[in-house]
Amino acid sequence: METFSWQSRTEEGEKVIYEASCFGGWWQLTCTPKVSRSQRNELGGPQPAKFTMEIWQELLDLLKRKYSRRRVAWKHVQQVQDILAGKAVNERRDQRSRE
Repeated sequence: METFSWQSRTEEGEKVIYEASCFGGWWQLTCTPKVSRSQRNELGGPQPAKFTMEIWQELLDLLKRKYSRRRVAWKHVQQVQDILAGKAVNERRDQRSRE
């Protein structure tokens, strides 16, 4: 499993930390508001989040920057590009085989 994280701001101006994990070609996303250390215990940890087009684009930009520094494989960049172009769907392969 490979995990990539970045920070972004919400419409209200609050910082949010996103973490995208890729396992077997399936991407998962979690997000956590950026808070002080004393407030972290109250939140309980990262919460699952849904991908939007803006988040997919932010992930693609992150992966392209990492690829230029040879820190990520091209297959990850290609997967996200295919999802954004509508050529691929982000779904679990084990769920697809059961149907």
